[in-house]
Amino acid sequence: MLDFRIDPTSGLAPYAQLVQQVKQALRLGWLQPGDQLPTVHEVAVSVTINPNTVQKAYKELEQAGLVVGRPGQGTFVERSLSQSTPTTLASLGRRLDRWIA
Repeated sequence: MLDFRIDPTSGLAPYAQLVQQVKQALRLGWLQPGDQLPTVHEVAVSVTINPNTVQKAYKELEQAGLVVGRPGQGTFVERSLSQSTPTTLASLGRRLDRWIA
């Protein structure tokens, strides 16, 4: 599960920090299509922000086509931003092994 963090000194609005963290998790492959995001309430409590702020972040992610909200079920990842596939990762692993050797 995603562990959100809010940095009050970043100069970035809290909702934008949440959006950025979800996008980073998608790029790194930590979140995959079908994964469920924490509920609005869970995120609001864990980072002590207003639930409306979390809702705004989730709405922005939904408008970008990255997640979809399912009434009564939660918010789920629709697509990934990861450029990594099992084949590319295997190839990278082989090249890294050769480089280390």
